[in-house]
Amino acid sequence: MIAAIDLEGVLAPEIWPHLGHHFGIQELHLTTRDVADFEDLMRRRVDALNRSGLTLAQVREVAHEVRPYLGAHEFLDRIRRQCQVMIISDTFHEFAEPVMERLGGYNLFANQFEVDGQGRIAGWKLRIRGQKARVVEGMKGAGFKVIGMGDSLNDLTLLESADYPILYRPVAALRERLPSAPTAQGLDEALQMFLQIFRMNGGLG
Repeated sequence: MIAAIDLEGVLAPEIWPHLGHHFGIQELHLTTRDVADFEDLMRRRVDALNRSGLTLAQVREVAHEVRPYLGAHEFLDRIRRQCQVMIISDTFHEFAEPVMERLGGYNLFANQFEVDGQGRIAGWKLRIRGQKARVVEGMKGAGFKVIGMGDSLNDLTLLESADYPILYRPVAALRERLPSAPTAQGLDEALQMFLQIFRMNGGLG
């Protein structure tokens, strides 16, 4: 069994709003909860950074300040005893790798930035956007059952493809799209849902 879990908003705070607060850039406070079109959201973010003259190195240094939510490391440690864990997120490797290390060093499937000669963000490679369902289907095709957990509409295809979807503090639109999926309001509640799924499957990982 494999757990496919979103990162930001589930295991750690949203990174872009942290950047927005630090640099005083309002556009960076927007997330996928606010703007459904990820390409449009990224254009707005990158344009704002470039207007401010910020390089990826400067932004990355601040992004690395983000810490996982209290209890997130312990939550992953508990479920890892019963299944494999993969973090599938629309974040960027350049931002999130330190968070992953603090969570225990799990595999991260995320996007990557492109930079220009001045070190500014020139674009991005969307390795995950629109591919979450394909990643989950690949796991299922290899014979694994998949538990999916996410909080926003960008997690919809992951959750729809999973054998056992769990909504984590979801936006209203996600709850409307998956009304029968269980909803967790905290990691302790989510852990109990995972443990129930493990029991239903004979406790097998």
